[in-house]
This record gives sequence, structure tokens and C-alpha cells, in this order.
Amino acid sequence: MEHNLKKTLSPFHLNEEIILKNRLYFSAMGIDISYNDGRASPEFIQFYKNIINGGCGMVILGNASIHPSTRLQQRGLCLHNDAHAEALYPLISYGRKNCCEVVVQLQHYGTQGSSEYTNTPLLSPSDSIDSRRKEKKGDYGIRVMTLDDIIKVRHQFVEAAKRAHLAGARIVQLQASNGYLLSSFLSPYTNHRLDEYGGNPFRRMKLLIDVISDIKQALPNLKVSIRLGIDDCLGERGQKPELLAPCLDMLYSLGVAFIECSMSIKETFSWMLNSTCESKRLFHRGIKTIRSATCLPLGFAGFIPDLNDAEQLMCELNVELVGMTRAIFADNELILKSITGREGEIYKCHFDGNCFRDKSNPSIDRVYCCVNPRYQRPKNIVYQR
Repeated sequence: MEHNLKKTLSPFHLNEEIILKNRLYFSAMGIDISYNDGRASPEFIQFYKNIINGGCGMVILGNASIHPSTRLQQRGLCLHNDAHAEALYPLISYGRKNCCEVVVQLQHYGTQGSSEYTNTPLLSPSDSIDSRRKEKKGDYGIRVMTLDDIIKVRHQFVEAAKRAHLAGARIVQLQASNGYLLSSFLSPYTNHRLDEYGGNPFRRMKLLIDVISDIKQALPNLKVSIRLGIDDCLGERGQKPELLAPCLDMLYSLGVAFIECSMSIKETFSWMLNSTCESKRLFHRGIKTIRSATCLPLGFAGFIPDLNDAEQLMCELNVELVGMTRAIFADNELILKSITGREGEIYKCHFDGNCFRDKSNPSIDRVYCCVNPRYQRPKNIVYQR
């Protein structure tokens, strides 16, 4: 069967050494099936092997905690020591052998983490926690970062990048979206600092720039990509693409490999839970603003149900890469089935956000799916919409 998927299925040259076999990728998703100590488990490895076998050009491993002081889930992936790197090596090697680039996302959770597994304060750029977090401030022990804290976090990112490189990764992704630490420095909603790390969009980007520079100085051959939160979905109170656009030349000058656009933070995550016309319009409008401001390779993930939609949006938004996270989570073989005329066999994502709700459900210890028989949600777990 012929498909008009000329752009999505074409190779993409990230640089002279790294060529993606197609423009489709599995974006970072915290599935929380590592060992309790943060090492990649056999279950974790097999999950991503299934994704790789399904035909993606690239896979981004989500939420690798950079240091023992920042965690969210007990079974979340970690890169705290060489044992964590060694556990990832077989997966990254498997991806390379199967023409799928495996990228490691480096994560500092900031105030959206949990001190339950760290017994340390949660770090914030300034004392600007929203009302819901203030109610938990005494429990979590949120601390405004000093310059010494910033230096320590920069070092933690570099050390985690070294371990990703030790594991065989050629690209890391810095998680600078969705309200986590780097994102919280970028946003006027959470960053009220008056020093060199706050006060205007350029200074709010300084921590991200410092981390990129530090990694590139320590590891010149390691490519750095950014998951960039382009909209907090808070209107004038929060991050907006128009605020970021003038700053993107700094990312270009540092040789960033690509930017992945994302939106929403913890308190506005409902914008990403359900696929609505309003959320799509806001996201796509923001992507166009970012596109107009940079010639760096651009991608995004969110609300893409099939390859035809991916092809259409690649053209409409003028992006180089498209992530299909939830759709591929629902069917790891979505790409292969689509290009071999087996669309009728695809397990289709409901886009109801229940996989995200699993992450905050204390009665379960992993993320499930509504339709994928490999990890279908138990029938006794029901969410009200």
C-alpha cells in the first residue's frame, strides 16, 4: 500500500555523524519500571526494545534523575553512578544496531519532585511557589537556591551527562519544560530572582545556557538537545513563546542539536491530558512562533494519533521531527503497521490522559495503558474524567 508520508519517513541528518532513518521519535515518558535503586531493569530494557523494533528513528529515555537529591518516583530511572550507566549500555547499543538513536533525558525535578526518596529540600529559583505547593511547603522543605546551589546543580548535570556518554549515548536531552527545575528558571511565574539568573528572559535562561556550556566543555563530542517548555498555559503570568523567541540565538550559538517543544506545568497539566481543539491551537501557535525565531532543528510531541497527522503537521508547522509518544505507547508497532498496510491492527490511543494519572496513583507502581495488551491497565483501576 502506498502512503503519502514523504517527509515523515525521510532520513534526517542531525549532524555528520548522526543520521536518523526517519523523522518520527518516541518522546520522553516516565514509565517508572526501573529497579528501586534507579537502574534500568529487564522490564525497562524490553519496553524500549519493543519501541525500537517498532520503527522509530529516535527514542528519548525519559526523566533520568541526575543526582540522589532529586527524585519523583521510586522506580524512576537514575544516572547517579556508573552502575546506572552500565545498566543502560545494552539498550543504547541495541538501538544503534537497529538504526534507532537512543537519547538520554537528564532531569532535575525541582519543586515538582518528592523528598520522600531523598530526605532533602526541593530546590526552587525563588520563593514563588503557587498556592497548592505552599500548602505542602512544610512537608517538602522547599528551599530557594543560592549561587552555591546553582554551581552544585550545574556540576550534577555534567556528571550525569558523563554517565550517559559512558552508557554509549551520543545525545542527551536537558529537561527544560513542564515546570521542572530548568523550566522553573526560564519562567517568570516561578523565577522572581533579581540576580544574574533572573529579571528578564535572557537572564532567566542563564542556568540553561550554563549547563549546556558546562556539558560541552566537559564532553565536546556529546550532542545536547533541549526539551523546551514554550508555554506554561498561564497567560500573561507564565512562560510564553514570545518571551523565549529572542533568546533562541543563544541556543544556536552553543550548537544545540535540536529543540523539542512542550507546554504546560504541573498546575496546568490538564491542557496536555486531553486532546482538545483549544490545547492544539495554543500549542501549534506557539510552535510557529518558535519556528520563526530559530533555524535549529525543531520537533514537538503531543496529540499525534497517526502518521498521516504527523505528515500534515510537519508541513503545516515547518518542523523537522515529530514525537508520537502516547500513540506509540498504545501500540509499539504503530509505525511498522502503518507502512505495511496493517492500520486495522493498530491499538489506538484514547488520549484520555490516564497513563499520566497512573503516575500519581499511590495504589500502582507503574504506568499502564488503556489498550496495549502488553501492559494494559487492570480493570479495577478506573479514573473519573
